[in-house]
Amino acid sequence: MIKRIAYIGLFAWALSLYSCKDMPSKNHGPIVLGDSSSIVTEHDPQRLQDLVTDLKPDIPSSEIKDTAENQAQVTTTPDTIKKTKIITPPPPPLILAGGSGLLAEFKDVSVLITNVKAKISGHPNLQRANGAVYTFISGTINGNQVKLTGNITKVSQRYQTVVLLKNNLGTLQLDAFTTTTDWEPLKGGNNQYRISGLDAQSLDFPEANAGSIRTAIMKAGKRRRISRRKIEEMVNSVHHVRTLNQKPLYVTLRSVMWKIDGKDAQGKNFSKQIRVDIPL
Repeated sequence: MIKRIAYIGLFAWALSLYSCKDMPSKNHGPIVLGDSSSIVTEHDPQRLQDLVTDLKPDIPSSEIKDTAENQAQVTTTPDTIKKTKIITPPPPPLILAGGSGLLAEFKDVSVLITNVKAKISGHPNLQRANGAVYTFISGTINGNQVKLTGNITKVSQRYQTVVLLKNNLGTLQLDAFTTTTDWEPLKGGNNQYRISGLDAQSLDFPEANAGSIRTAIMKAGKRRRISRRKIEEMVNSVHHVRTLNQKPLYVTLRSVMWKIDGKDAQGKNFSKQIRVDIPL
């Protein structure tokens, strides 16, 4: 029994002695620069191994971004912007106020013939044209006005007449008596001119006699392939006629023309013409 106790005590003493060796060493204070006794040097190579794996983060380079930004700035600088040709749209056509009617809009002048309805022949864009032809639909030409825009110096008018034979036998145009007048200036001012001289009593026609009238009827009848018998009847229907404005003959307006002279913005002279044909 005494021996057992002695062994237990000896074992406890040995255990306490071993525990004292594993206790941490006493802190000797901060390391003093230049004091070699305070430097701890490890010589075990296993303890000197680097157990931390090297990190290689994938961080995008700032140079690439800067380069892209610089290129974007370079491409948008004013010196390198692609220069494009600026096309100035043509000015809108001048609008004539104060009535409705036939409106012709040329490059240097706009022309309005009031109270006349007509259909243009050909392309309606007259910006590069010097003239236009219309077919009369309705309205009254004589006594109306020609209204204009631009620097106008003169407006002239001329017309063409034909002679028609009209009775119960039909209507026949006598081509031999077609007349085209000379240009005559219209009266007006402030870009407004009055149309005159187109009434039935004022229309020009050539001189003729009974013989020239009969000859004209026969030629016109043959040209239109009218039967000989009908031509003879037409000739007999005018046996008493001595002038071309005597019934059954009628002097009829076939077309009217206007010429507008003026100067453009650069002071250069221009001339535009409008013709209105009247269906027979």
